Amino acid sequence: MERSQVIGFLLLFALLVGYMFYISPSTEELEKQRKIQDSLRLVEQHRRDSAILADQSIQDTTTNIINDTLKKDYAADTTSTNIAKVPEAYKFFQKSYTSEDSIILISNDVADISFSCKGAVLHSVELKNFKDYKNNPVQLIDTSDYEFSFVFRAFDRFIETKNLFFEPHIKKIGDTTFVTFLANAIDTATNEILGGVQIEYAIPKDEYMLDYKLSFVNPANIGVLSLDILTFTWANSMIQQEKDKKIETTNTTICYMDGDDKVTHLKAKDQQETLNLRVKWIGLKQQFFTHTLINADDYFSAAQLETKSFNPDDSTRYLRHLSVGMTIEHSSDKPIHFKIFTGPLKYNILRDYKLRLEREIPLGWGFAPIAWVNRFLVIPVFNWLEKYGLNYGIIILILTILLKIVLIPFTYQTYMSSAKMRALKPEITKINEKYPKPDDALKKQQETMQLYKKSKINPAGGCWPVLLQFPILIAMFRFFPSAIELRHQAFLWAHDLSASDSILNLGVNIPLYGDHVSLFALLMAISTLLYTYINNKLTPTDNTMPGMKLMLYGMPILFLGIFNNYSAALSYYYFLFNVISILQTYAFRLFVNEEKIRAKLIANWKKPVKRSSWQQRMEALAKQQQANARKR
Repeated sequence: MERSQVIGFLLLFALLVGYMFYISPSTEELEKQRKIQDSLRLVEQHRRDSAILADQSIQDTTTNIINDTLKKDYAADTTSTNIAKVPEAYKFFQKSYTSEDSIILISNDVADISFSCKGAVLHSVELKNFKDYKNNPVQLIDTSDYEFSFVFRAFDRFIETKNLFFEPHIKKIGDTTFVTFLANAIDTATNEILGGVQIEYAIPKDEYMLDYKLSFVNPANIGVLSLDILTFTWANSMIQQEKDKKIETTNTTICYMDGDDKVTHLKAKDQQETLNLRVKWIGLKQQFFTHTLINADDYFSAAQLETKSFNPDDSTRYLRHLSVGMTIEHSSDKPIHFKIFTGPLKYNILRDYKLRLEREIPLGWGFAPIAWVNRFLVIPVFNWLEKYGLNYGIIILILTILLKIVLIPFTYQTYMSSAKMRALKPEITKINEKYPKPDDALKKQQETMQLYKKSKINPAGGCWPVLLQFPILIAMFRFFPSAIELRHQAFLWAHDLSASDSILNLGVNIPLYGDHVSLFALLMAISTLLYTYINNKLTPTDNTMPGMKLMLYGMPILFLGIFNNYSAALSYYYFLFNVISILQTYAFRLFVNEEKIRAKLIANWKKPVKRSSWQQRMEALAKQQQANARKR
């Protein structure tokens, strides 16, 4: 091994060791993580103890207690017998523990929002401007399986806000409605109020975003530490809104933004993931709607995410159960401040909050060119066309035409490359006849490349324009299934452009196809086959690769199986794209004189072939290698 190589390896090793020291956590960070884990363990133990206590209490109840007794935490009355059942941890909150539940209803311009006094949590959110597939208002929270609860330490005991009944107070200031919930801690001996827990919601007039603040009243009096790590649990069974439950389930998952502003989507499957990093917001999202929690002033210290599917054959209205456990560093002298967005996954609405919430919409954020096409081209043009009140099928048609106009230079370049190859077809045929044996494949390739070089043709010249069009094609694949604007919009035989346009129910599920026939998907596949046939007729092919032709004709059949269950708008767009491409091809044939192209190529044969500097260096290197070989 040479000296320079040894030095290089040593430097690389030193850099590796230095990087390991750099990324290793400090003593303070390790202590912080220890506190978080201790807090999570204590809370988990507390919750297990609470579950055991709840089971014992339920067994003691009389037979006439109705099914929602557990939901009300066996607190329907305030008799001495019921008070005796109050857990020791809630001794100072026994009034809040045993009070009656009630529902508070607040309505603004976009939603009807109700709150439950038990836990001071959202009871339901119904969106006024959106209907589900049964034409009922979209309901995004399941009141029977929704949790939004803090665990804090008071009087050296763990208290869960979900077990407390809060006293509500409502006031309106300007266009904002404030709902304040208060649960007091009372000295049982003197009946003196020691302090308490206060939760306040602010509901703007015309927004889906609510403001949430939790604070402690006289925290020192109730034993709340001045600096502590609180644990928060949040869970919801996501409710079916679309007719195609399977497609909606595949789009139901958890996404979050970390401290580096990176937005991540969990895979649409049952899983658990622990985040030992700062998290700014977490969203429980489905196909067109989201319930997102944002830490307004800081970050969540850590989080544990879990997604769990229901039985796909289950007739219930649920898609997936999504749950989140988080830890929050809390100073008792300031409130915990959240913002809660419960509404549509609409790009313009989410973008205005400048929190990257729009990245909950799967617009191809993982590959920048795709996201740029959607952000700066497709969405602005789509929104501009919306202003004219056109049918969305017409909007897609106009959008496709405009995109094809933008792509004309690339399409023309691809056609011209193909025309030049056709012009050289007689010479290519002679080369193929000259080298018919497989053993002569290298010689045939070299002579073919030499022909291209002297004709001044770049054989890859038709490839890069096609590659440049790919981001637009993939951007559309992302945009149409995610565009809430297309939801429940009819066009021709399609009743909902955001869903599959079924014209025939097969009554049996065909693997990789489905149980129905989508006419737009069928038209898309037929037009793709036709376009492939036309291109094969116009483009010279190598007969030594018969499998390539089979693959080209097999792809449209594969696409039919894929797109049969996708949104009608997507299949309709690709159908239009194919039809316009075919028309463009015939238009180019009318205006391009291929005889002149051949004459120009033949004229290039008489010109000297210029070698690029790279070619010259490669030839010089080859000569040097040959000279060294002769010396040996």
